[in-house]
Amino acid sequence: MAGTDVHPQLDRAAVVAWLLANDKIEVPVAMPAASLLVHGGAVRPACRFQLDDPHLVLADDADAEDELSGWSTDTDADELAALTAGTFGASVGRLTMPGTAPLAVLGEVRVIERFRSGSGGLRLTLAWPARVRGTAASGPAGGVIRHGVPYAGPGEDCVCARYDCGGVAVVSWCAEHGDAVGPVLEWHPGGGIRCTDLSRARGLTTDR
Repeated sequence: MAGTDVHPQLDRAAVVAWLLANDKIEVPVAMPAASLLVHGGAVRPACRFQLDDPHLVLADDADAEDELSGWSTDTDADELAALTAGTFGASVGRLTMPGTAPLAVLGEVRVIERFRSGSGGLRLTLAWPARVRGTAASGPAGGVIRHGVPYAGPGEDCVCARYDCGGVAVVSWCAEHGDAVGPVLEWHPGGGIRCTDLSRARGLTTDR
């Protein structure tokens, strides 16, 4: 769908549909777990957690909240509660779960509910303001992709990732932008609700 011969960008849904149609993969019987890489600030290292049978609700309004729930162990629940207990909560470097692209959250993540079922299982619910949600960078460390609005619209030779708000995420091999060029007027988390709001405000749209 984009990129170059050396660095192509493929449509995830189309790839999965082809793999299923050609019996290369099977539909999972059970819902895979969600994986979270959580940063609790300078005094705490990054910690990785797993939530089984995850349920993610993403808000359509930047003033609302996203919520993620799933089954957790008591040890992980206690550690997550400690990481998110500060004034500004914690940050999620990378959230990977079925049905959505990897997300990242710039702080304010907190535990809002711990539910103990009759069988003894512990279901944990996390929440954060939708305005701090963005798209996670590739790689295990994650982190919010940051991109910007170029001084001029991307040309035909531009191979940078484009977003609906008109912004681009610069790649080093792009002949038009590249690492040596400063193409931005303003930085903001890529692919998040801030981009949607910016797009509406400016009336900007670009082809992905």
